[in-house]
Amino acid sequence: MNDVPSTPVARGGWMLIGLTSINIVIQLIVAGIVKYSTQVAWTTLWVMALIYAVVLLLNGVRFVVWGVIHQRYPLGIAYASSALLFPCIVALSAYYGEPVTWRNIAGVVLVMVGVIALVRDVD
Repeated sequence: MNDVPSTPVARGGWMLIGLTSINIVIQLIVAGIVKYSTQVAWTTLWVMALIYAVVLLLNGVRFVVWGVIHQRYPLGIAYASSALLFPCIVALSAYYGEPVTWRNIAGVVLVMVGVIALVRDVD
């Protein structure tokens, strides 16, 4: 009898979801900062340096979070969980007034179906 849990949730999936959520939130914040910085005409060199420093710091935190994820989970599950970013990016695009088409929605659905297929227990 194998005592090792066979599903990602049984292996601490809530931690994976939490760490992935932190990663996604940081990515969305960085995307928002970069998008905002390109729309501001009055940006000085010091403001741009501050923006880049914040983006660099946030990406450093993301790097550490990814390290924790990769220590605890198999590569296929870790990267599959990062696909949870795609629906968030489509929502962020809509928030910024960018067009979101049925093809965008269909693409997100297909990616999510693929993620479910990857992390689902196949035994």
